[in-house]
Amino acid sequence: MIDTQKNIFRIMTSTNANRFVYYFKRIPLIGKLLPDRLYGDLPLKKNLAVFAAILIFFRKILGKAFFVGLFIVLPAVLMTKDTPQLRFASYLHIFAVVSLFGSFLVSQVFTGDRDEYLCVRLMHMDAKDYIVSTTLFREITDFIYFLPVMLFATVLMGGTPVQAVLLTVLRAGLSLIGEALFLLLYTRAGVMPSGKGSYLVATGTLCLAAAYLPPLLHRPIVPCGLLFHPAFLLPLFALAAVCVFFLVTYRQYHEIALATLKSSSFSEDPGKLMAEAKFADVEVREKDFRDAELKLHKFDSKEGFAYLNAIFFDRHRRLFVRPILIRLAIIAILSAGAIVVSFFSPHPFEPIRPGVILPAFVFILYLVSIGERVCKAMFYNCDISLLRYSFYREKGAVLSNFKVRLFRVAGLNLIVAAAICVATVGLASFFRMGWPVSETVSFVLSILFLSLFFSVHHLFLYYVFQPYTTESGVKNPFYSIISNGVYILCFSCIKIKSPPSYFALIVLAATFLYIVIALILVYRLAPKTFRVK
Repeated sequence: MIDTQKNIFRIMTSTNANRFVYYFKRIPLIGKLLPDRLYGDLPLKKNLAVFAAILIFFRKILGKAFFVGLFIVLPAVLMTKDTPQLRFASYLHIFAVVSLFGSFLVSQVFTGDRDEYLCVRLMHMDAKDYIVSTTLFREITDFIYFLPVMLFATVLMGGTPVQAVLLTVLRAGLSLIGEALFLLLYTRAGVMPSGKGSYLVATGTLCLAAAYLPPLLHRPIVPCGLLFHPAFLLPLFALAAVCVFFLVTYRQYHEIALATLKSSSFSEDPGKLMAEAKFADVEVREKDFRDAELKLHKFDSKEGFAYLNAIFFDRHRRLFVRPILIRLAIIAILSAGAIVVSFFSPHPFEPIRPGVILPAFVFILYLVSIGERVCKAMFYNCDISLLRYSFYREKGAVLSNFKVRLFRVAGLNLIVAAAICVATVGLASFFRMGWPVSETVSFVLSILFLSLFFSVHHLFLYYVFQPYTTESGVKNPFYSIISNGVYILCFSCIKIKSPPSYFALIVLAATFLYIVIALILVYRLAPKTFRVK
């Protein structure tokens, strides 16, 4: 393993140093300061490798500290407040559950990356040597990175240094057991669940529920006595040792490398792959259509661009309906969760006014809007082809398309906004917060207007600045500036702790003014700017 890691380190050192020199030389003016001979300067590359290794060491420790602090220590503190014993029990519960589910979330063995592709597929390094050595090396280094963080966090939460070491070893043991189970599953069933979206979502959701719900209810279910008892730890460590032996003696790593290291995934330009990935979620393939969806007679009552958009939204409804259903499901789950919590705690939530939570909903409405997704789908699956024809770029055609699409996007966003209003007002009534009718009405109107605002916002940016290119990229500085500016403004609303009583009026006035200005600019500029780039 040591010799293999040395070879990998040498290869990665040269590759990363060459990549740094290459991209530095492309910087205007200062790029010429580096001569081409640096590509063959081995002593310089070794010095850079040592410096990079030091930076990586501290970056990894900071990363582990951020993870433990944000996802384990902070929730335990917030959920238990001034109860030290319960706080430590919650800390142990969250850490144990996250470590357990984390070991079954992603597998290092089945995660092919560019470094593995370079070493195994291009330089013909033995797949078993590479995968086994990198897997075990990662577990050893993760133990080293986690140890100082766990020592500090465990002692801070009321534990001992010995318990911190045992928790760090426990995490490493669970990770090795997870890798072995992934291999066993691949051997028996030929499946690789690691990395699949549905598996990640299901496992991640279960992890969050199991990790945070019991401490939230002040009932952590991982007993401290069992977690550190030799009767539990010794069999676990013995099982981890057996799993290490299984990893070392496993024989099908070559087949795994062939399955995970596809040439088409690593041989193309990274920039192009990243650009295409931005549109992957709105790409539609022929197999997505059913025969019934290709029959056009159901739109015989429509004509012109209304007919065109009716076909487009009907054939691509999976791209739009699924996100709406996911958002509705999340709203329903959160609402049901709040009600369930009330059965365990008589007063789980303090009474709040609608004006106090309205600033947070500005950012929430920004997140749940599907306007940007619809614009990507329209460009990638429709406009990129039709904009090449002059009739499609005429003023009447552009404005007619915009009007039809605005009603469609606004309708989809209003479904989610209405669900948010029903859930929020319903929970306020259920918990008897006594919202005045006038404030409730202004809150609901603000939510609905914000939904309309973001519908207009994304379509306005799309038609006036048309940021997308034929290479599936985004190229328009004004689009980025305005889009990021609106994001920052919405995110800043979360920071408003004591909003004024007239905040709802500000929201209504600002959204109405923006919508009017955006529509005027679309009417005047879109026929000139809506082009293929």
